[in-house]
Amino acid sequence: MSPIWVTRQGAFKPILSTGDKMRAGDNAAMRNNLRKLRLERHLGQEQLAIMMGTTRSQYIKLEKGERRLSDVWIARAAAALGVDAGALVTNTDGVPLVGYVGAGGQAIMYTDLDNQTELVARPPDAGDKTVAAIVRGDSMSGVADDGDLIYWEDEPSTPTEAMIGKLCVVGLTDGRILVKRLLRGSRPGLWHLLSTNQTPIEDCEVAWASRVTWVKPQ
Repeated sequence: MSPIWVTRQGAFKPILSTGDKMRAGDNAAMRNNLRKLRLERHLGQEQLAIMMGTTRSQYIKLEKGERRLSDVWIARAAAALGVDAGALVTNTDGVPLVGYVGAGGQAIMYTDLDNQTELVARPPDAGDKTVAAIVRGDSMSGVADDGDLIYWEDEPSTPTEAMIGKLCVVGLTDGRILVKRLLRGSRPGLWHLLSTNQTPIEDCEVAWASRVTWVKPQ
């Protein structure tokens, strides 16, 4: 089952979803910029692994932060990528903060406000289209609490099979933007939106949806 990620005190941790229940992982991912630097150079994982004198499986563990990027690995990667060692571990990027999503009520996006340029911390393995928003409301308590940051890929689409039962940012045809679990409604084209501690919103018309990939409690 695909992980959603959560962080406590600044360190991102994986939590696995089983129905509506989530369990915190034990080890924080170890941040590095290997993936970003590799993609900027249009290199595959196998290519960079060979350049670093290791196997693809070993490299993947380093890139994902599953194995510590030691001084030896940093030196190898820096030489292979043609960068200073600091570029591998320094986070210079942020993720756009696009507004608010509602966990129960209305949502106001920053397109309606003055500040459209604020950046927030970039989670591990975030893509170029990753964006973040602040949760408003408590209907998803324990999963995405009021004030938390949630992250998703800004490539919205109509709901797909992969989204069913998953935590999603959902845009309704009435203009609301909510964070809920998505289930099929009573007939095609309608959807039920599930909360953790409130009555479901049933048979909604959903304009677009995108799966939540990260949650960062504040």
